[in-house]
Amino acid sequence: MIIAIAVFLILYCCYPDTEQDNARYILSAISQGLAAILALVFTITLVVSQMTRRYTAMDKIIFRPETIILMSIFGIGVVTPLLVLKFGFWGWGVNFSIAIASFCVFSLLPFLKGVNRVLKYEIGVENLLEESMKAINLGDEAGTDGRIGELTEIGKGAVKESCERVVVKIIRYLSQIGKKSAEKGWGNATFWVVDTLKDIGVDSVGRRFEEASFFAATGLNDIGVAAAKNRLKSVLLEPSAVAIAGLKDIGSKAAEKGLKKWDITIRAAEGLRDIGMQLEDKYLAINGLWCLGAFVKEYIPDLFDDVIKNLKEIEEVIGRDLLMAYEKGCISDHPNLNSALEEFKRRYNEG
Repeated sequence: MIIAIAVFLILYCCYPDTEQDNARYILSAISQGLAAILALVFTITLVVSQMTRRYTAMDKIIFRPETIILMSIFGIGVVTPLLVLKFGFWGWGVNFSIAIASFCVFSLLPFLKGVNRVLKYEIGVENLLEESMKAINLGDEAGTDGRIGELTEIGKGAVKESCERVVVKIIRYLSQIGKKSAEKGWGNATFWVVDTLKDIGVDSVGRRFEEASFFAATGLNDIGVAAAKNRLKSVLLEPSAVAIAGLKDIGSKAAEKGLKKWDITIRAAEGLRDIGMQLEDKYLAINGLWCLGAFVKEYIPDLFDDVIKNLKEIEEVIGRDLLMAYEKGCISDHPNLNSALEEFKRRYNEG
């Protein structure tokens, strides 16, 4: 719109009148050119709608407000030069026609970008969930891995574009796929899901997407527990270990940023407790809880009791001596929190 207004003002000020023969040629070319572009845009959107294999694709792509508005402006751009030719408004009429043509041409980029967003975030995500579940039911782990990779790429793109609603949807779908994969005993597929949830969850906390961060922690909890129960292994790291690392990072970063609305840090602490209870070696889970305790003491003291409660439940299983020994090195990357950890330990011992 800015470009179109600028073009009109420049033409109106610098070239207020256009020689009639030149004006006829310009107006004729504009009308034909915009009509051809309009047909091309309509064809592209129609083909994209058919590719989605969904009955609602026409509503989401062709009949969405952005498409209707753009095609209406294209229609005005096609008809206006013809009216100028008919009534002979050679002055402002030619310049106005060129300005509308400029708007139509430059608006194609945001329009196609919007079509791509609908195709990826509204239709593509739904298709990938259906295909993943179908692959799981058929026992096709390789096919599931491929769909997980595509969802990962779309999810990370949604975080960068600040589409929290889409991020929440992808996190919930990945959680479903990860839990089903863990129940199937697929270590590699489960690993890729928890690794993706960890990355998207941490990035969501960084952008203050509290709902997305909460569901990422919930998904890591559910998948981590299932992976720990089935003792899943993968070609890289154990899925349960990755889930623990993700919960620790999400919970500590949420505390550091003071995110309290969705109780993200509490959800992370509960997840560390639940996964730890299922593992024979509880070191990583307990170490993560001590780390959360230090962050809570430093940034959200109101949550002291919640972290202590989760540690107490594990203490009943392994004993106080082992529990206290597992805090070693939990904040090695955050030396500024040493005093906070000591204070948290003191409060824990008093409890």
